[in-house]
Amino acid sequence: MPTRGAPGTICGTVRNGATSAPIAQAGIFVRTQAGAYTGLYAATDGAGTFCISNIPAGTYDVEVRVDDYQVAYLRGIEVAESTIGVDVPAQLPALAFANPVPNPARGKARLRWTTAADSKTTLTIYDARGRLLRAFTHASLPAGEHAFDWNLADGEGRAVPAGIYFIRLEAAGARQTRRLVVEP
Repeated sequence: MPTRGAPGTICGTVRNGATSAPIAQAGIFVRTQAGAYTGLYAATDGAGTFCISNIPAGTYDVEVRVDDYQVAYLRGIEVAESTIGVDVPAQLPALAFANPVPNPARGKARLRWTTAADSKTTLTIYDARGRLLRAFTHASLPAGEHAFDWNLADGEGRAVPAGIYFIRLEAAGARQTRRLVVEP
């Protein structure tokens, strides 16, 4: 719970708990010990580092999120008028599949995902009736971030009609599905 005193700063690095690689674009959120969001936050840079300044003196929790997944939660961080160093070993999910962009889409849609380990990857696209339209399989992709631009065409190369589509990604022993709306 915050107390009176000079504000302090929390700085640190977020790293993949399995590989120790720095994690860019992780969201860092300062919370009270009761879990309430304080409005203080930062994002990691390309080297995985962050700093949050002007935090009132007190004891806080720090939540770390990557692609809308909570990957770490540190409790009892004491903040005073100095800088506190906090290194965060993030436990990334085996598979994190982002929503397609743009959505709704015309012409093409970008699909992005991150895997925590090297794995065979299969991407399948279904129409609203559950019919398979297209499938992409990679023998193996390395752990990390990946992206694929779907040209909104079926397996025969024909543009798919306007409607709702489901994109299923299987990788790293996990399966996730995202919805995409295609506009005329």
